[in-house]
Amino acid sequence: MPAHTAPVITARHLTKAYGRGVAARTVLDGVDLDIEASMLTAIIGPSGSGKSTLLFCLSGLESSSGGEVDLLGADPARARPGRMARLYRERVGFVFQEYNLIPYLSARRNAALPGLLAHRPDAVSRADSALSELGLSEHASTRASRLSGGQQQRTALARVLAGRPEVVFADEPTGALDTAASAVVMGGLRARADEGAAVVLVTHDLDAAALADRVVLLRDGRIQGVHGRSSAPELAGLLEGEDAGAQR
Repeated sequence: MPAHTAPVITARHLTKAYGRGVAARTVLDGVDLDIEASMLTAIIGPSGSGKSTLLFCLSGLESSSGGEVDLLGADPARARPGRMARLYRERVGFVFQEYNLIPYLSARRNAALPGLLAHRPDAVSRADSALSELGLSEHASTRASRLSGGQQQRTALARVLAGRPEVVFADEPTGALDTAASAVVMGGLRARADEGAAVVLVTHDLDAAALADRVVLLRDGRIQGVHGRSSAPELAGLLEGEDAGAQR
């Protein structure tokens, strides 16, 4: 596991509830969490445990009901929109299961688009490098609508890698992929963490979670344990309530 460094993301007493009064449903219940650079952190838990909600609150894509989040020195709930826009454009990347590609643009243009919008002179070369890293060079000129699901997800990841963000959030990035495509996507995320980024991954895929430096087990909106690198069978045991050597 990488040496301990100061966290780049912190959450303190984080809560999230939907509805009011007797109809209120608590999804996150007093979460405290630190995320460090140069680490891949996987968040796992049963369906409905609040994993994606935690990811969205940490990233500022969803507002919390209480508590505080510090993302690279900014509280998404209180920072000015312009500051958050710059943060997302320059220092934070997102990988989602839905891909969010522009179908009529090529893989190269999709991967380069954030850099082009930011007027980076090396946007296309960065995109080509990221596509090559993910085995997509021969598809660089192919429209996104003609790519397979796995190729689209790799293109979405290339778009993130081309920006070289300090923080990467990934929500079920392998959920709809076959084993081979999942391995390429996870290899890209693992490499970004090895290069110094903080990568935060929500997943049901225990083989993907097994590549993480640290695994956060969430249950009923509460952190049940924070564990070091573990095998997929060990993680399955954790989900079943067994103790597989938690690092508290």
